[in-house]
Amino acid sequence: MNSEKNLFFKQEFVEKYDDAIKRQKWYGSEILFGMLYEFLKANDKILDIGIGTGLSATAFHKAGLEIYGLDYSEEMLEACKQKNIAADLRQFDLNNTPLPYQTNYFDHVIANAVLYFIPKLDGLFSETSRILKKAGIWAFIIEENTNQQESKFIKKPRGKNGLVNYQHSSKYLFDLMKDNGFSLLKKIEFVAENFQMEGKAVSFQLYVTKKENKTLERGQAYCGAFSEVTASGKFNF
Repeated sequence: MNSEKNLFFKQEFVEKYDDAIKRQKWYGSEILFGMLYEFLKANDKILDIGIGTGLSATAFHKAGLEIYGLDYSEEMLEACKQKNIAADLRQFDLNNTPLPYQTNYFDHVIANAVLYFIPKLDGLFSETSRILKKAGIWAFIIEENTNQQESKFIKKPRGKNGLVNYQHSSKYLFDLMKDNGFSLLKKIEFVAENFQMEGKAVSFQLYVTKKENKTLERGQAYCGAFSEVTASGKFNF
């Protein structure tokens, strides 16, 4: 990542980040917490991949979970540290593996609006499976590529924050789930009305998955309590 062109490394942007997200009507954090609430218990350990200033992690902290966080931006991590919500914060490039944690350590791992900065997710899914406990929850927000004839991911133009982002195909995501032993519990689609990187409405998908005992056979990753909510609020089953 190029820290010279990336707004996430500029102190004046970081200081205004939380307020900017509210003005842009990004509700990913609230949706993520609500969809995971039934799986949470006090004192559970949760890793927030791309924790940033702690916007997503704050609700989990208030619910009594032990917060761990990774982020590439030291400036973002310092802002998160000031909130005093995390047991452990580490600067880390998510394009690298392995993740700096023990095997079977976390009850939950979340990634809110960060995976679209990473083209190849194979290593991250593999490492998430490793560090999660049995039946642990892996939840992530992604921008899907709806054209299944395209490749696993497609590159989008550089955004206003200086970073290139990517759309990932649902087939690629389900293959990653299958290969790493995750089953789908829930899926919901929602719209960011004024997405910070593009200044327009963008659709996102939240996947909530569970780590199973072993690698799944093809097709099994699709099983579970699958539901989808469209931008209009209509449920499709």
